[in-house]
Amino acid sequence: MTWYLVVFCLLFSGCGISSVSLPSSTGIAGRVQAPTGGSIENTVVYAYRNADSGLRGPADFAAPVDEQGDFFLDLVEGRYFLVARRRSAPGQKEGPPRPGDLWERHPQNPLEVREGRITKADFQLPRSAHREPVAALARSDTALRGRLIDDNGRPLEGVVVLAYRSEEARGRPDHLSQATGPDGRFVLYLPQGGRYCLLVRDQGRGRPGTADLYRFAEENEPFCPSLTTGRERDLGTLTLRGRL
Repeated sequence: MTWYLVVFCLLFSGCGISSVSLPSSTGIAGRVQAPTGGSIENTVVYAYRNADSGLRGPADFAAPVDEQGDFFLDLVEGRYFLVARRRSAPGQKEGPPRPGDLWERHPQNPLEVREGRITKADFQLPRSAHREPVAALARSDTALRGRLIDDNGRPLEGVVVLAYRSEEARGRPDHLSQATGPDGRFVLYLPQGGRYCLLVRDQGRGRPGTADLYRFAEENEPFCPSLTTGRERDLGTLTLRGRL
């Protein structure tokens, strides 16, 4: 009964994120709104301690919504990244987004949770399944830099660097750079720090196929450098040895 009173107070205390004192509970509560004419069934809210997986892999915490779309994540104090996902297949509660899933990241990620408080976080699911557009960030204080050359030491012009959160490094990248200039230099701006697996391809649109990709020399495993949020890391000169 106490939980329903808390939810009622949260839902009618205004929009956005706020915290209310509740000495016996710590976590995040809110409501997920279904799209117009849609259902809220099979919707789960996931919480991640960091965004290294792109909020696509197994979550640290999860909470299904009830018939009204209300949820409560019982958490310890800390910072969390949230995503609400309505699964297209009943009973599927884990795994990355699949065709037909509706999902939305919380616009104010990461959310702060304090001891003895409930943080409010509401979602609005989109009307149709979508994928976030991949575009090179114009500017960020977190970036990887470097210079790309071929086997003969010549700068590679007109190629882009693709960044993946997963070591599989397949399909649609999570982030990409602008195309290199005549000197072969690139800057890959990123929204935050973490570990990124890199590939290089000719400038172009759409998902890269095997014939579009270059391999880093002397790298048998995925090339996955790490960096800290708010810092830039210079990878130096990187040699590419031709197509995969």
